[in-house]
Amino acid sequence: MTVVIRNNSMEIKTFMESALGYVPEPGETLEEVALPFAEYARRLRLSVDGRSGETIQVPLSPGTITVRVECPGEDSVSLRVNDEVKEVALADGLGNLALPGDVPGRYVIAPADLVKFCAAGEAVSVVEVVG
Repeated sequence: MTVVIRNNSMEIKTFMESALGYVPEPGETLEEVALPFAEYARRLRLSVDGRSGETIQVPLSPGTITVRVECPGEDSVSLRVNDEVKEVALADGLGNLALPGDVPGRYVIAPADLVKFCAAGEAVSVVEVVG
């Protein structure tokens, strides 16, 4: 069982294995989901070179940086890349998001739909292109 904590906009704030001892803030709601914690956490996973849930520094170079997107059971998923929403097509729940590798900067990638997915853990990736 997993407990999902939502804010007053019904967006997922966080989730946990048990709400034991958790005191909701005003406007928050708790929702029980009939999935084990690890399975719930893997509903959306972003990775670069096999690394997930951390800031990844990539050297400036021509070509693209590939962000692997895993979202089991979905045909597509909307991701927010900095302030822009990008739709990623998925085949069997897997897809790729290409980022430019020849432009220095920071890309913060997170789910666009915060009612469906939590912007935490392996569902968030930060890629820094450094030169």
